[in-house]
Amino acid sequence: MLFGDLAPFVRPMSRWLATAGWFCTLVGLGAGLIVAVGTGVSLSSSMQAIQTVSLVATAAAALLIGTAAASQPLADRDDDAPEPWFYPTAAAQVRSFLLGALVMLLGLVGFATAGLFMPSGPSPQSIAFSQIFLLGSVSCGLTFLLLNKILPIAERRTR
Repeated sequence: MLFGDLAPFVRPMSRWLATAGWFCTLVGLGAGLIVAVGTGVSLSSSMQAIQTVSLVATAAAALLIGTAAASQPLADRDDDAPEPWFYPTAAAQVRSFLLGALVMLLGLVGFATAGLFMPSGPSPQSIAFSQIFLLGSVSCGLTFLLLNKILPIAERRTR
């Protein structure tokens, strides 16, 4: 069983919420990258609007994916789940979202710390990159929570 094979185990409402959240993640990442790469030492009014779009998309992604994870019930032990040896790949892929969230969180701390210690204060680029890493960390972490709930109970153990 691979990552894509877990989709039928997700409730339709959770699937729609998560999909909308992942779309907001893409919008937020795109807008954040535009600001991070396309700005100088100050933000123009159009770049400020793009950064606002990125902030709104970040909040929407966190809300939607978090709601999807909260509304998804845990997998039952009585489900017709395959034997544990059949799906270790899916479990490893789900756990990789947790690792991704932690790595993105380290990137967030790095950019935020660098921005704080700059003589002129945080630059628009460091703020934008911090926002990108925050969005990535939140999206990966909440996706891990959602997918970990649908893994059959036997596979939630760490090996």
